[in-house]
Amino acid sequence: MKIWSAVALAMLLSLGSAHADVLQTAFDAVNARLKIDGGGLVLYQASCRHPLDPNDNREFVGSSTVVFINKSDQALLINTGLCNGGNGSGQHLVVIRNGEPNIITNIGIQDMNFLADHMYAEGDSLFLYGSRWLQNDPHCCPSRKATLEYNIKTQEHKLSLVPK
Repeated sequence: MKIWSAVALAMLLSLGSAHADVLQTAFDAVNARLKIDGGGLVLYQASCRHPLDPNDNREFVGSSTVVFINKSDQALLINTGLCNGGNGSGQHLVVIRNGEPNIITNIGIQDMNFLADHMYAEGDSLFLYGSRWLQNDPHCCPSRKATLEYNIKTQEHKLSLVPK
């Protein structure tokens, strides 16, 4: 019985370290991308400047979700807030294929357009479900729910409004 307990614990610890490696890979990729635009990524809101600096273009990690697509590929959805105190939200989708991160920037994930609440993988596709702002919606109140499907092999995407 002790051997099985030790094996189970070792498996859990290896999953935890693999999960941490995936997170670090995604965080590093997003940080590098944000630095190109004069910003950056910090892991905690407490790392932002205090008092708040309106010129601080960095983002802090609010939460992240990891989805395992298959044995070698993962997707991460990283939700961020703004260090400058603004009320905007950031969201970054990172697909890691065979250890190589790719930030998906061309499928419309952004504040005042579409922000996902959750995602799951099925086959070669990611399905993100969340809020969709229409043209006249105020920042506080997106009027529709939508599903964004992204195929990691073809890199094609489709946004579908959820019927009311």
